[in-house]
Amino acid sequence: MASRLGAVEGLVVLGVVLLVATTAVPTASVVDFDARGGGSTVAAASAPDSQKSVDDVRLVAVGDRGDRLWPFTSRDRSFDSLTLPVNLVVEGNPARVRSLLLYSRDATWDETNESWQQASAEQAPTDEVDAPWGAATGADRFTFVDTADSGGLWIAESMQLHDGTYFGSRIHLRLYGGGSPDDSWTAIQAHRDYWDWFRLRHTVTSLAGPQHVVERDLLRQPTVVDVRRERFANGGIIDADGWVSVVELGPPQLSTLPKEDLRRPATAESATDRGDAAARADPERAAAASALGAPTTTAAGVGNALSILAVVFVGVGGLAALFTRRDEMEMGAVVERLRWSRLADYRFQRGVVLFVALAALPLLIRAAALGLEGYIPNHPKVVAGLLYPVFAVAPVVLAVRLPRGYRPELWFGVAFVGYGVGLVADFASIRVAVVPVEIVLHRFAVLVALGALAVVGQRRFESSSPRRTALSAAVCLWVLLLAWPLFLGI
Repeated sequence: MASRLGAVEGLVVLGVVLLVATTAVPTASVVDFDARGGGSTVAAASAPDSQKSVDDVRLVAVGDRGDRLWPFTSRDRSFDSLTLPVNLVVEGNPARVRSLLLYSRDATWDETNESWQQASAEQAPTDEVDAPWGAATGADRFTFVDTADSGGLWIAESMQLHDGTYFGSRIHLRLYGGGSPDDSWTAIQAHRDYWDWFRLRHTVTSLAGPQHVVERDLLRQPTVVDVRRERFANGGIIDADGWVSVVELGPPQLSTLPKEDLRRPATAESATDRGDAAARADPERAAAASALGAPTTTAAGVGNALSILAVVFVGVGGLAALFTRRDEMEMGAVVERLRWSRLADYRFQRGVVLFVALAALPLLIRAAALGLEGYIPNHPKVVAGLLYPVFAVAPVVLAVRLPRGYRPELWFGVAFVGYGVGLVADFASIRVAVVPVEIVLHRFAVLVALGALAVVGQRRFESSSPRRTALSAAVCLWVLLLAWPLFLGI
């Protein structure tokens, strides 16, 4: 029997390793062709033999001075470390764009760094700004600009803005300024992301939705003269379609006039685009408001709901078993029945505690991170450093220490389902509905590994001679699954 169980454990470990290995298989390149037949590779399947130069990529014209922009962002000053496509261009400097977004009557944007210059012409009166704006942080990203004056150069973002929370879900903007003082423009990379504790960084889930949100926020500004879509052929990443929103601003003085008194020149095409963009942006902004409004409360509420449901489930089941017969309603009979019921079984109690603890753990960590973010904003590394050890070690301790009695398969199921419910509830608490398939495969492997740890924990305390090899193998598998997204990526 022991040999059979050892063989099964080996097959489980081998299956999990193979499953995780599938997440490392690179996806095929996605190529977006523009109307002139030019190709733009937006996701490389493998690293090229040599680094790309400016002649190997496609640049698009922005502004009126002949500037040309590489319509993507990059982790480094290199075309080979491409990340996300630029999806908005505003004909104005980043300080003015920031002012338009932050000081509108119902703006909800936060700045993620403080490198900006005040543009008082668009700034609304102080009494119209009823929300405190806090600072946050974001990784540096670069883009490439070819200008007539200085030639080609890599530029970092002028500023970052976000709507939401760093450790929850948010809409994140990176603004890149270019041009001259009298003919400036701002390229914007807008995306929705959420904080992933397994990756210790943000995972992007959408590009099109945030693009519509920013369009809508700018459409309401009196100084906006025209909004149109232009083909940049940089689609194919997540839900980007290669059409970039181009926003034309009037003189700053227009922002002080009532909206109904303005006379804006607009073509039929741009008017249609404005109406369509507003229609698409309204539900997205409504979803953003519900998703990003109070994530801390939501996470805590889900955790409380799970705890209450567990208590109600146990209570109703126990009472139903107790009161099936009328002649057992006396207090003595109730106490005696409780003494011999499943509720008094320490094995059952440990199973309930393991399930509830694993289900609540992701929610509690998320709520703690959001709470700490409010106390120490701009220090995400400190928050992550405090909570990640709990995130990494607590499931292992619970799965190894709590199982007693019953069959190993039952404990495998309790750990698998309990932590799975917690991960799904964590996504629901920050309104994340779509995740990449490789992350789903990785989470499934994590659940299998945690179930294997519960089996090892049960056998370790039931066996007269506990085997350390099985425990070491299960712990190593857990460490491998934690290290995979951190160092190899998924």
